[in-house]
Amino acid sequence: MLSLPDRFPGTESLAHVTLGCFPTPVEPMPKLARLLGVQSLFVKRDDVSGGAYGGNKVRKLEFLLGQALAESRRAVITFGAVGSNHVRATAVYGAQLGLQVHAVLAPQPSTPNLEANLLADRAAGATLYFAESYSQALRRGAELHDEITLHDGVEPFVIPFGGTNSRGTIGFVNAAIELAGQIEAGALPEPDLIYVPYGSTGTASGLAIGLAAVGLRPSVVGVRVVPAESMNPERTRRVIEEAVTLLRELDAGFPSVKPESVALEVRDGFLGDGYASATAESLEAVALAEANNIHLETTYTGKALAALVADARAGKLARKTALFWNTYSSR
Repeated sequence: MLSLPDRFPGTESLAHVTLGCFPTPVEPMPKLARLLGVQSLFVKRDDVSGGAYGGNKVRKLEFLLGQALAESRRAVITFGAVGSNHVRATAVYGAQLGLQVHAVLAPQPSTPNLEANLLADRAAGATLYFAESYSQALRRGAELHDEITLHDGVEPFVIPFGGTNSRGTIGFVNAAIELAGQIEAGALPEPDLIYVPYGSTGTASGLAIGLAAVGLRPSVVGVRVVPAESMNPERTRRVIEEAVTLLRELDAGFPSVKPESVALEVRDGFLGDGYASATAESLEAVALAEANNIHLETTYTGKALAALVADARAGKLARKTALFWNTYSSR
């Protein structure tokens, strides 16, 4: 597998723990391509990224929990909506590493996966705290930090919503290098467009940084799945700048990738009534994927695929190679 240190050796010193099963496969989807009128369509199977739990969070947690272990932390505090996949992944892999996971949860509409994720969080041994808003969740997290530090004598390691900070984002810079290796090996042609959900932006931003760093030209289409006030261009810019700054500190040969130079398009119009609210388009996309043996949900991946479907039906992909990055766990 081609990885970040293979291209930029200085990044070998970045704290990391192996959690996932990489590289994840790339598979053609000819039946769906013909149905939609896409010249060539592939899926990146990050749904099978881990044995215990898959999805996009595994890549981020390899660097985040790796740092927690490197700093000899005993506990982790993280945040998410009540049905958060990120919290579930952190609970599962934190427990495997002997870390006590504390998760502060903010409200969200009910979804089919919500109760299953809560049960999995508790089964993994995570301690859950319920807040009435995202701002209250952040305040409770700050209080927990002080309480745990006093009790343990060691500060807990704090992971933000979605696992998105400079280290979490590097998980998807690494993923872009992995994809470059698969393109070089002939697993797929270089895509024209890569469709991913756009939430806390670590996945889309990391991919865009990594692709730019190795000279690949796909446009990353980040399909908005959270309200604009939760993730705006300034926040995305900061995520990119902080990740690139850390990478260049580790390896001076890493390109000085600027936010304005990355091929990242944020696509609006598929959010519907808000975070975790299903839309007719996302429900259709989930059904189309299921008919092709790909399992999605309506909060993130269904909306991302809905954007691809809409582009295809508008004739925008008739002469394009498109890659759909499945960030949902099928484990």
